[in-house]
Amino acid sequence: MQLRSRKVLAECLALTGLSERELARAAGLGHATVNHLLTGRRGGCSLDTARAIERVFEIEAGGLFVPDSNADLAGLARLSLQQAGSRS
Repeated sequence: MQLRSRKVLAECLALTGLSERELARAAGLGHATVNHLLTGRRGGCSLDTARAIERVFEIEAGGLFVPDSNADLAGLARLSLQQAGSRS
């Protein structure tokens, strides 16, 4: 998954008052993963990592990250179907 915007991710942190380390802990990730996304050292991550970060901010699948492969696209489609089914 490709991060849409480092600036938006940084703004999410600022709005919630979370630090990089707090986001990492809440998402079950290493601090380096979050830091590398924020600094641009990494532009993407796995679908699971993307969803973990989006869940912390209560953002729907694909809100902060976009698919960069067919596997990511299929995974997002599967998640969307699951979310739609849980709302019914």
